[in-house]
Amino acid sequence: MLWLLLTACSPTPADDTSVDLGLLFRLPLATPSDISGLIGVDHDPVDHSDSTLGGAICTTYDDRHFPHCYDGHDGSDYLLDGGFDGMDAGSSVIVAAADGVVVDTDDGHFDRCRPVNGEVSCDGGPLNANYVIVEHEDGIRTLYWHMMRDSVAVSVGDDVQCGDTLGVIGSSGNSSIPHLHFEVNDADGVVINPYAGALSQERSWWVEQGDDPEALPADRCGGS
Repeated sequence: MLWLLLTACSPTPADDTSVDLGLLFRLPLATPSDISGLIGVDHDPVDHSDSTLGGAICTTYDDRHFPHCYDGHDGSDYLLDGGFDGMDAGSSVIVAAADGVVVDTDDGHFDRCRPVNGEVSCDGGPLNANYVIVEHEDGIRTLYWHMMRDSVAVSVGDDVQCGDTLGVIGSSGNSSIPHLHFEVNDADGVVINPYAGALSQERSWWVEQGDDPEALPADRCGGS
């Protein structure tokens, strides 16, 4: 069940933003071909967690539905090609989407969490993710979640440049398969969907966003 790919909920995604979109992001992965799919931000404002369909009810930036998103999802999930086999083969390097400063990290947690009887299991341990949070101009923050154990490559206070290595994709925390949960928050903690669309905002936050909604943004850095 793809809606098991959960992280802590953040405020409802912003439908628009007054922040200057001079800040642009690159794909937060060193090798785009390592990714097998994308699960996006949910823009349906209704909480369906008590419904019989649960996390299957959602709406993406371009008005698509499950499995392209799931109820309450507040980031963009990039699924690792090959799943756990791909992770064991070396996984995929996570990189900074733009220049910034590292403001929070966590590491050392179990990184093979998976679904067991309809629930996420970390082999009996807590659902703690390995992650990095980077702050950019105007207080914008990018969150990189579910990394492999002992892969976090930066420390709080480090200056990072767009494309610098942050860690490696894993399945730590509230995660059922290896993937990167990439989330953008404004200075007030409100979720921003970097993909432009009728239900997000008019201008894309990516250096490049293709017409194909399945296309991933180009892996080059932008200006600010």
